[in-house]
Amino acid sequence: MARRNVKLHFLIPLYMWICSQASFEVDVNCWWNQALHVDPNVSVVCHTSANSCDLCQIYVITPGHRHLLPSTCASTKETFSFSIAAKHTGHIRCMCNGNMADTCNVTVRGGYPPSPPSPPICTIGDLEVFEDILCSWTKSNEPMIPTIYTLHWQNFYGEVYSKESDKENAVITRDKYMKSTDITAWVTAENVLGSAQSEESVFNTGHIFRPEPPSNITHTFMPLVIDWNMDCDPVGPLDKSCQVQYRPHTTHHPLDWIQEDDFQSTFPLEDSQPFTQYSFRVRCHCGYEEKVMSEWSSVYSVRTPPAAPVGKLDVWSDCAPNSDNSPCNIYWKEMPLSQARGEISSYIVTLKLKNGTEIKQVTRQRRDTGSQNRHEQNCLHLRQFTLKMGVMGVFVSANTSMGTSDPTFMPFPVRGQTAPEVNLSVIGENQTLQVSWHVHPQFSESVLEYVVQYVSVVPYHPCLNWVRANRTQRSVTITGDFRNYTAYNVSLFAVFTNHSTFLKSAIAYTLQGIPPEVPQFHVKITSHSSVILTWSPIPVHESKGFILHYLVGIDETGSNISTDKTSMQLSDLQPSQQYQAWVSAVSAAGEGKRSITTFSTTNENRFVTSTLLAVFIPLMLVLAFIFLLSRYCSQKIPDPLNSKSFKHMNFQHTWPWLYPPSELTVKISELEIVENLHPDTPPPPSEIELEKILIDVKPKHFQVRDGLGRTNEGGEKWLEDLEESNRGNISKQDRLLEYSEMVDTDEEEDNSGEDWWDQQCVSDYERHFMPPVEVN
Repeated sequence: MARRNVKLHFLIPLYMWICSQASFEVDVNCWWNQALHVDPNVSVVCHTSANSCDLCQIYVITPGHRHLLPSTCASTKETFSFSIAAKHTGHIRCMCNGNMADTCNVTVRGGYPPSPPSPPICTIGDLEVFEDILCSWTKSNEPMIPTIYTLHWQNFYGEVYSKESDKENAVITRDKYMKSTDITAWVTAENVLGSAQSEESVFNTGHIFRPEPPSNITHTFMPLVIDWNMDCDPVGPLDKSCQVQYRPHTTHHPLDWIQEDDFQSTFPLEDSQPFTQYSFRVRCHCGYEEKVMSEWSSVYSVRTPPAAPVGKLDVWSDCAPNSDNSPCNIYWKEMPLSQARGEISSYIVTLKLKNGTEIKQVTRQRRDTGSQNRHEQNCLHLRQFTLKMGVMGVFVSANTSMGTSDPTFMPFPVRGQTAPEVNLSVIGENQTLQVSWHVHPQFSESVLEYVVQYVSVVPYHPCLNWVRANRTQRSVTITGDFRNYTAYNVSLFAVFTNHSTFLKSAIAYTLQGIPPEVPQFHVKITSHSSVILTWSPIPVHESKGFILHYLVGIDETGSNISTDKTSMQLSDLQPSQQYQAWVSAVSAAGEGKRSITTFSTTNENRFVTSTLLAVFIPLMLVLAFIFLLSRYCSQKIPDPLNSKSFKHMNFQHTWPWLYPPSELTVKISELEIVENLHPDTPPPPSEIELEKILIDVKPKHFQVRDGLGRTNEGGEKWLEDLEESNRGNISKQDRLLEYSEMVDTDEEEDNSGEDWWDQQCVSDYERHFMPPVEVN
């Protein structure tokens, strides 16, 4: 025994420790009553269930308070209420056994206590098979929180039974009632916010058999009358009463059922529309006090006969603005069945030409096929006709087997007309476009109506549509199958007697999304400390929303850039540094994916050197080209500097180690050409005469004519002027003497006697420009 007690004392702490370390499942739902006035202290009701060991406690924690459940966590379901500030209704946690790790966050939801349900209606469906009683009721409101309905009934002996259900019906089995006895039944509804009870329903179990639904429904026209059969013989005398429900089948949105009461076996439908599909269903009871209605019959459908069309087609045009040479498309919507009143076989388009003639063209009605894609299905209501040049007016009408509708005139837009100032606002929200505008009242006086046109900005798949507004309207609400994240171009037109005028347009989205990645993002390095970032704008049909601005940055720093800019210069960067540049587009839905590129700035010295080379080399090439061009295009005057000998001598002095010393003393003479300005002006003295004059210049006096034919007295004066005008690196006298001899130094030493003109090394330049030496 002692050993067993030791084991027991050891296991209890171990069990408690295991429970404290366990992970507990806690399910908490909290609600507050929306039917009550909300004050700073809201009454919150929580329904809690948990599964854990017996030694744990559940707490519901609100800001500043902790609420302890009355019992332990073990398989408990507790409902309790407490007060909490309205601003804290979204922050409630539950905790088990003080372990903060095992918590759950709960959002308080609003709900309503149940209202009293309707009295139950109880029937026996099949007399021969089941004989169970099915009781059903309807709830008076929607509690928005889990609500339990309970069917209660008291039998002939006063015994009360109940059955819970989360639906609006329950079954009383055959063993819980007696045939042909009275039963009292009622329903209660209960949730954590309250409870309610219905009125009582008393019935005899022998009179609640449900009859069979009506059958053999037929019809007749002119007018439309529905007939049916109802068999009440097995259950008693004929005192039947029936209910009829019907609805017309419209093109897109069928109406709810329309109910008519108290008919025997026929139902005439007054004011039925021609060529319209109608559906009918009927149910009846056979005259007992309980008036148990049968189930609804199967739906019976019928189409009324066609008739001549009434009304006109809704016609509109899509023409390129400010261009008389562009094509123009005419669109019209399908005529509603209430106006067509028959199947449209074709459309008649009447064209009035400039020469006054009329041309009628017939376009066949196309059939709808199941193979059409989503875009085509959205545009099925449109028909299109392309106009050619020379059309002054267009009339369109619908043709059926019963006749043709009145033609609709299409007012063309006026090209180049100045529109008045218009304030247009387009707001997209929840698959709708709210369009409003404001124009000058004087302009609206002559307007017949306004047309609001909208088309998706999607390449190759636009779907044109429009709505009309009378001249007094200033807003319309457009609903339709709008695509999310798609731009729509909304345009406003004013329609006059014989033309229309475009007023203004705007882009709108019914739902905006996050923009895509910005395309064509590049970096251009302009210096060692600055770069230029460039990118391409996101097209409208790809932006998924209005681009509010671009977010451009480098590394972790960014700035907002206007949408009309596609470049940005970054300065004050560090040389020889790697950076990461990025750009993204921002819409109302958030920032899109960033386009990222990495670049490195250049070294400062390297950039300066490369910049100088980039500037200096082209400049030198341009100067060299100009110099060569001027040399080539200028008049070729004999110049000793162009002589091959002179160039050879220059090369010798530049590279002296390549030539022997004897070649370094080569001299070259310079030839001066003096133009004879006047035909009577005598030529200047020859070289021999000059040589004689220079040899004996001091003791003699002579007269020399100048270039104008005048005599200059005094040889010295003439020589001084000559020297002053031709002063250079080599004196005029030496050059004249050297040229008068025209003999190279090495020739003078070798005494070869070979003439300079006859040497083989003479170039074409010397042959052409250098004259031979003539001795007088």
